[in-house]
Amino acid sequence: MGDHCGVKICGTTSLEDAGLAAGYGADYFGVVVEVDFSPRSLTIDQAKPIFAASPIGDTKGVALVFHMKPDRLQTLITTLGPHAVQFLNLEAISHVRELKQRFPDLVLWQSIHLPEAGKDVDFASFQQVVREYADAGIDLIVFDTVAVLKGVQKFGGTGLVSDWHVVRQLIDQVDISVPVWLAGGITPENVAGAIKAVQPAGVDLCSGVEADVGRKDPEKVRRLIENSRLRGKDR
Repeated sequence: MGDHCGVKICGTTSLEDAGLAAGYGADYFGVVVEVDFSPRSLTIDQAKPIFAASPIGDTKGVALVFHMKPDRLQTLITTLGPHAVQFLNLEAISHVRELKQRFPDLVLWQSIHLPEAGKDVDFASFQQVVREYADAGIDLIVFDTVAVLKGVQKFGGTGLVSDWHVVRQLIDQVDISVPVWLAGGITPENVAGAIKAVQPAGVDLCSGVEADVGRKDPEKVRRLIENSRLRGKDR
């Protein structure tokens, strides 16, 4: 593991906040596109100005989708030209292979959601899923937390922390050939501890640096990235 832990600031809803992430040195900003359950979701048209400016400095744009129909996803890719597409659902393996063939320069991220801390994890099942996606051409895996809030199952942006010990076990037990990032309840206060516990290639977060839903807090973003650069050292 190198000295640099990657950072993606997700749930970006404005060009201003994309610039904020870039200004403090984030590697990526994420835009949720046409995801019904997310209060931070934008339409393709609403997302255009943000991706039109990407990359902003060295900060690249990632479009997050959930069960988006293949023809709509192709429209997103050709219209927005994102650096990467991140699947919040477990995308069909056949579609992953097809996208890698059709858009060879497009980077594909796959979120894999773990239960909340304290709940049982089926290690064998997660190991198989990770291997299948890596073999299909997924470029990066994000371990996140799934939750049911107000009766709705949500994938991402929940602010709930997964069991970092379990994530570390998964990384240790599975021969993962792609980078593994950590998401789920990461904040400026706990990011150094998360990195120390899991040793991920990067961290992916949203609500932990917000002033309000969909609007980033500059001071939280600054502290988050500053603390992530500590690489989990004693503070």
